[in-house]
Amino acid sequence: MGSIETLQPDLQLLRDEHALLVDLLKVERTTLRNFMAFAARTLNRARVQLQRRTHDTEAYDDKLESLHHLYRRLLRRAAALPLPSLAQLLERAVAALAAAREGAVHTGDGLLPALACADAVFLALSTIAQRTGVPLSAGHGARRRARMGEAQLSGSADAGSQNSQLAVALQQLSEQLSSAQGKLIQLTTLGLDQVPEAQIPSFYDMLSQMLRNAIEHGIEPPAQRRAAGKNARGSLLVEFQLRHGGHSELNFQDDGQGLDAERIVQAAVNGGLIAEDSSLEHNRRQASALIFHSGLSTAAEPAGRGLGMRIMRDHVKRLRGQIQVATKRGLFTRLRIRLPLAAAESASPVAAAG
Repeated sequence: MGSIETLQPDLQLLRDEHALLVDLLKVERTTLRNFMAFAARTLNRARVQLQRRTHDTEAYDDKLESLHHLYRRLLRRAAALPLPSLAQLLERAVAALAAAREGAVHTGDGLLPALACADAVFLALSTIAQRTGVPLSAGHGARRRARMGEAQLSGSADAGSQNSQLAVALQQLSEQLSSAQGKLIQLTTLGLDQVPEAQIPSFYDMLSQMLRNAIEHGIEPPAQRRAAGKNARGSLLVEFQLRHGGHSELNFQDDGQGLDAERIVQAAVNGGLIAEDSSLEHNRRQASALIFHSGLSTAAEPAGRGLGMRIMRDHVKRLRGQIQVATKRGLFTRLRIRLPLAAAESASPVAAAG
């Protein structure tokens, strides 16, 4: 029988694996498949960098800079899904690579702590592959996912690299709103350069409203997030995908506090949208539909507010689309909009809703 000292590392590994599997329950399979393909490409590039022979300090520093950049991009993608357990491992790898860059010893020995962290990341990704059946491989359709994953990963440092005006505009709006609210936000956008040109004005109207709602009402202040065991920086993910059958899909997800069903129902009662004696349990299940009613607002001063989500729904209807809302209190809110591509031909530019 093993000693307590021998069992403790095994127990920690089991705890880590359990936390990772719990995180995976919140990630859709298609999104996970795209992420695993991106992770596979990132690890392949990291492997190429590690195999590079360096004979001077400048080449060694360049090698570390490349590795640091690759793992930092993977960290942003994992945090946006969100996969906090994996993001924590990646944060350690990024920190270890940063320490190796700043260290006095510019040899392979200085890289050993970072390699140990990289091994932990690979183990976690392998666990995901084994448990979900989603391979850690670029796999079929890699070229399409490369366009949507690598060239379109957005962050405050590289938003302009996507060649997507829509993504840049959303990034700027996110920074303005988060600054005004005193919150920390990481916005990641995927595939926005695939949005049909005729639909861009409508998409900006919809996404700007979703951004505003998420930052004002969904993402918690940094101190509240830390108290809840979350990263102080909230994650927002915007993903656009072209689907088979002439359809497209727009997903918007935040890792905030989720919809407060009771507060929404009370606001609906106060606004006369539902009767005060309505079944709370029934309307709790309908809270996600209530948010689209004109005039409904949970703001402290609702006068003149509550139109944004109704305007967004009207855009979706005009484009002959469908919208679905999924939420879990304390964890996330996700909006999924399905649109026929044919609607792009008849869509006309609409002024952004004030």
